[in-house]
Amino acid sequence: MTDVFGFELHRDAEFHGANRLTLTRRWGGGPQACVIGHNPSRAGKLVEDHTSLWWNRWFREFGFGGYDAVNLYPFCTSDPSECRRIVATIEHGACDVRDDLYFVNLPHVVAKAKAAAKVFVCWGAIAWDIDFADHVADEIQSGEGPYPDLWCWGVTSSGAPKHPMARGKHRIPADQKAIIWRAAGI
Repeated sequence: MTDVFGFELHRDAEFHGANRLTLTRRWGGGPQACVIGHNPSRAGKLVEDHTSLWWNRWFREFGFGGYDAVNLYPFCTSDPSECRRIVATIEHGACDVRDDLYFVNLPHVVAKAKAAAKVFVCWGAIAWDIDFADHVADEIQSGEGPYPDLWCWGVTSSGAPKHPMARGKHRIPADQKAIIWRAAGI
């Protein structure tokens, strides 16, 4: 299958129930990246969204052979407030949501990040639980090696890694070089 630019493109997605764990794109040789967003929108095995199209262009332009996209939260919704509502149900006893987040998604994100040649983070200003985002980063940069640096395409005024669909003064140019967001320090 080819993408909108005529390049051969392998698409895949891994789900656990209705939750998307990984969005995979491969187009050839070169290192494989891991990119960590906030929560999945509508991209899937055969469907692209604006974010995945941006990643496809950027990773190809900068010499990568593909990427695995994972998220802080695996709950598929294009509305971050809906994701927040889903996570809030944990406080009211939603053990299935808790288990999906902590026992399925978190170890999956850590494994994908540790297996990648380079790890990019881009959950943007919509990440409401900074402690949880830091916990995910800590899990990636601790335990069994490797201990990857975490890269981004810029930071928001609060220090969060920018999302490719940021608008206005936070918009990320297509040729933006990656910067270290958090060095492993190990």
